[in-house]
Amino acid sequence: MTANGRKLWFLFSCLLISVIAYLPAILMGIADAAGIRLVTRETPLGFIPREMFSETFAASPDCRHVAFAAGKGQAIVVIVDGKETKRYGDIGMVPFVFSPDGKHLAHPVIKGPNWTVAVDGKEGKLYDGIATTLTFSPDSQRVAYGARKGDNWLVVADGEEKGEYKAILKGTPIFAPDSSRIAYGAQKGAKWLIVVDGTEGKAYDAISEDSVVFSPDSRHVAYGVKMGIKWAVVTDGQEGNWYSKITKGPVFSMDGQHMAYGVRKGRTDLLVVNGQEKAAEGEIECISFSPDGKRLAYIVKKGLKQIFVVDGKKVGEFDSIRGNTVVFSPDSQHVAYIAQRGNKEWFAVMDGAEGKKYERVMEGTLAFGPDSRHLAYIAQSNWKYFVVVDGVEGDQYDGTVQNGRLIFDSPKHLHGLMQHRGQYVKIDIDIVQ
Repeated sequence: MTANGRKLWFLFSCLLISVIAYLPAILMGIADAAGIRLVTRETPLGFIPREMFSETFAASPDCRHVAFAAGKGQAIVVIVDGKETKRYGDIGMVPFVFSPDGKHLAHPVIKGPNWTVAVDGKEGKLYDGIATTLTFSPDSQRVAYGARKGDNWLVVADGEEKGEYKAILKGTPIFAPDSSRIAYGAQKGAKWLIVVDGTEGKAYDAISEDSVVFSPDSRHVAYGVKMGIKWAVVTDGQEGNWYSKITKGPVFSMDGQHMAYGVRKGRTDLLVVNGQEKAAEGEIECISFSPDGKRLAYIVKKGLKQIFVVDGKKVGEFDSIRGNTVVFSPDSQHVAYIAQRGNKEWFAVMDGAEGKKYERVMEGTLAFGPDSRHLAYIAQSNWKYFVVVDGVEGDQYDGTVQNGRLIFDSPKHLHGLMQHRGQYVKIDIDIVQ
């Protein structure tokens, strides 16, 4: 090889090494290379009083408002975005519930020996007890909850009482995505059944809590049931195959055309997709379809490890993967989750590439931008919390909020909620190149 050839080969080798070294950053869309910076604006949402009842705290689903109860003399006051809105003698110490659009707030109220639910401060009918599941419809126009009258439980939807049962299943009632339908589980005698739009389904020995789900098109409803020692998934009243255990699901794809769930058949773990059984790497703990319904990802537990599987391929093995953190990009081309190795730092993983390690990456905060070009999440290091977009860290705060999220309003703008200097703040972040 000539001297010039050796020189060219040396330069090529250096370039190749550099590319390999920065490949994870390239795959993660690290913005240092892209040259972006984060510009943050803050909107105060009120100070956090010492008398606050933290059990009642709620952040609105649109991440624009916060609400909680606090003691004030002999009374309990409801505070929304730092302003007192209502005063009560006593309330239920459970999380308040915002409507999806953030414009309405509901919570239980105690009046002597009785309970009721207040929606925007307007109290409903009195009952002997209120169930912990209180829910708004997706269009924010309807509200439903379980209530006890004497020894019986019923569902109150839009102020109307429905049925009388021994108990109402935890996690229900639920509304369909189009807000027109309602379903809940109920105990009748020693058996459990699902009530959909007022019609009772077949009774079973048990119904799996939090398994009741409508399809995104609101046409179908599915849930897990137990009869004897066997479990099955029921869809629109039709029973699937019977198994030793249902480990996860059911989960519908966004187009409503596919449904998946995890099961155990004897000692074998399986993934069931559209009724077809497929071998799984271990016990399935999380299932997620891509927006276009063409891709499927899931997390399994195998021994002391957790394994991430996408498109039928095992692509990552970790000591821990934060539950239900699997997020697909809007174009279905990218998938991200939060993982940990060695019981130490946490990090985001996108398309198999691991991001920077932090003391914590907050569950539920992973979010792709609407153009699928940016990945954001909230991380914590050295007792400070901050938003990370494509590897670039934003301003630091004293804390985040329970069940907080990050929401993209446009490809270049997102917002969320934080705690800082004794108050709650809404943060707006512009991605500037």
